Amino acid sequence: MQIKPNTCSIESKCRETPLSWVFLFVGLIATISIRLVNFILHLNIVWAKVCWYIGVIGFTLYFVYKFIHYKALQKEIDSYGMLEKLSCKEKLGDADYDVLRSILCGFTSKESSINYFFIFLTSAIALIVGVFQDFFF
Repeated sequence: MQIKPNTCSIESKCRETPLSWVFLFVGLIATISIRLVNFILHLNIVWAKVCWYIGVIGFTLYFVYKFIHYKALQKEIDSYGMLEKLSCKEKLGDADYDVLRSILCGFTSKESSINYFFIFLTSAIALIVGVFQDFFF
């Protein structure tokens, strides 16, 4: 018995769009800006406000993009009756598999991993530096 090579690769099925990468960078810039506010506030209030506005506007744009993406996915799940099909263990068609692939690709995206790690890292750094500033300066 000869095993056929798997011609279906995950990489070819899960691709982040250029637009998703643009919004990732918007989110990263917003994250940095918000984390800088406390530190710059001690140096120059005008630049602290600029950082705050950049951060808040960036987060607003990023989360509006994510909200639209998730609402579209939710609409697709509802329109295909995916929850009902899975609950009743119905046979799935090609379109159903495409919907499931979209959901799973979202959970395995590099963009999301980068974003979560970056938010954690910058938050940890901001916390450490903030404590250092408050107690040693």
